[in-house]
Amino acid sequence: MSVSELRPNQEIDASAVALSSGTSVANSELRKQTLMVVDDYQSNLQAMNALFEYQYQVVLFDNAKDALTHAQQESVDLILLDLDMPDMHGYEACTELKSNPLTAHIPIIFVTASDSSDDEAHGLLLGAVDYITKPVNLTILRARVRNHMELVYYRKQLEFLSSVDGLTGVANRRQLDTVLLQQFASTIRFGRCLTLMMIDIDDFKPYNDFYGHMQGDDCLKRVAHAIQSVRRRESDFVGRYGGEEFAMVLPDTDLEGGLVVAQKLLQTVRGLNIEHQGATAADRVTISIGLTVYEAKQDYPEHISVEELIKLADRQLYAAKRDGKNRVNYYQVPKLPTPIKDDTQHE
Repeated sequence: MSVSELRPNQEIDASAVALSSGTSVANSELRKQTLMVVDDYQSNLQAMNALFEYQYQVVLFDNAKDALTHAQQESVDLILLDLDMPDMHGYEACTELKSNPLTAHIPIIFVTASDSSDDEAHGLLLGAVDYITKPVNLTILRARVRNHMELVYYRKQLEFLSSVDGLTGVANRRQLDTVLLQQFASTIRFGRCLTLMMIDIDDFKPYNDFYGHMQGDDCLKRVAHAIQSVRRRESDFVGRYGGEEFAMVLPDTDLEGGLVVAQKLLQTVRGLNIEHQGATAADRVTISIGLTVYEAKQDYPEHISVEELIKLADRQLYAAKRDGKNRVNYYQVPKLPTPIKDDTQHE
């Protein structure tokens, strides 16, 4: 392919594209979105960059393998994908993207010289949201990209509204499960560490019984805010697991780093100084933490499941309660313990 296939007999000038796109095309929200372009011809990549650099954050790749790796590690909102590439065909790249939980949500537009209706049908059946043939009408291409970017933006807004716990403001259980699954898959794929903490407010039922449910709700909000404040990185994630129990997911964090965060959590919640006359561990509200670190070693082929990881962290939480509360107990995988039952109850 050549740049002439994108715009027959005419080179694309960046300033001309900027003027023709108009200031109304790009707003502050859309400019934050990332457009990935995958094409094995540098001239086409440069043309696409000139076309969209004033509207989005554009990332360019001349091969599908590097593009797939980037999409798994960084945020990408939309992909323009060529079909006929030497290292990996566009259909194969699309299939890999859609089969990976880290990238399955990213919409894909095929931009190709193949105008076969069978090829178009096949691409759409693989999961692409659009199929554009060359030579490309730039006005139509820009409009279609913008339409899909707006859909991505509104979808994210709806996902955010549906993913937040209404009482505490942290992520709800549904979003927590989704993020944990994604981070767990990424940990295995890249051979990294993942720390999961199950966090429970000590003696919360006596607190509710003594102070009332309205004050109990306020306690939940303050503790949730305190846990959220301890996050060190954007990728660190906090969600409400249920009732007075929360979870924190720390990607790329080993045992030492996880324990540093856990101790900070214990101190921060104690520092709220929320009076608790019915507590057994202190005269204020405290938390107990069950921490599990999973290290996806390349020489350890047997991987546990997300459910097993949660059970291991929950077992450590139960042990922390048993050992006096207001503390953290921890365990590191792959040294697997004996199977456990799901009959543990937290106080």
